[in-house]
Amino acid sequence: MAENKSNTGVLYGVLGLLVVILAIAVYLLLDTRKNLTLVSADLAEKTEYFRVEKDSLEGELRNIYFRYDTLESGNLELQVEMKQQQEKIDKLIAIQADDAYKIRMYRREMETLRSVLRSYIVQIDSLNLMNQELLAENKQLQNTERRLATEKAQLEQDKIQLEEIKDLASTLQASQLNLVLLNKRDKETKRIRTTVKVRVDFMLRANQVTPAGEKRITLRIIRPDQVVLGSPELEMLEFEGEEIPVSASRIVNYENEDLPVSIFWNNDGEIVPGQHKVELHAEGKLIASASFVLN
Repeated sequence: MAENKSNTGVLYGVLGLLVVILAIAVYLLLDTRKNLTLVSADLAEKTEYFRVEKDSLEGELRNIYFRYDTLESGNLELQVEMKQQQEKIDKLIAIQADDAYKIRMYRREMETLRSVLRSYIVQIDSLNLMNQELLAENKQLQNTERRLATEKAQLEQDKIQLEEIKDLASTLQASQLNLVLLNKRDKETKRIRTTVKVRVDFMLRANQVTPAGEKRITLRIIRPDQVVLGSPELEMLEFEGEEIPVSASRIVNYENEDLPVSIFWNNDGEIVPGQHKVELHAEGKLIASASFVLN
């Protein structure tokens, strides 16, 4: 009987120990579950935080990317560098930033990109300002060039006009042009049939501009039918790019003062009734002309 009681006591002791162990195990299990729940909640909170943070940073990176798109520069080197920065942004956006280290790396890179963007903005603004200044200078130079071209054209025109005035001023002039018919006794006659010579009288006018010295004065007598009464020597005159026949010529010594001159032409029977035109030429220019009716 005593042995049975002893075995029963041991059994109760073991059962009591098992109950205590079970209680401890249940407590530990509940505590572990509680800790696991807390860890899961913290992990979920951090995961959400990292997601929100990454989305925010990603949005800022896209804004920076867009800012690069809005920058315009004609500098090819800057264009290449900005394209490289945009490629860096694409790579950053593709990173799965799900922990604190990657988020910090994200932030550092973003600040670097912001800094680089600011430097590009400053460079582009500076280049644009320089470009505007160059455009203004170029416009001013173009205006100056146009003004100088206009002034040059005006000076050339003035020079031409001065040359024309000088040429006109230096051209000999003749006045008091008169045609006289002479008979065989060198007396004036009114009839063509008794005419042996023709005398053309004129006054070579004073001119202080033209050089003094010997001057060849050329006479042309043109019939009503436009035939020029020629000289025995078949003398020709170059006038306005053409060779034209001459009736007679004479060399005079001109001293810049009024000089009366007469030139004679021997009639060989070519004079006909009607209006004859008389021309005087000197130094390649027509210096006088008049018309006379002969009967």
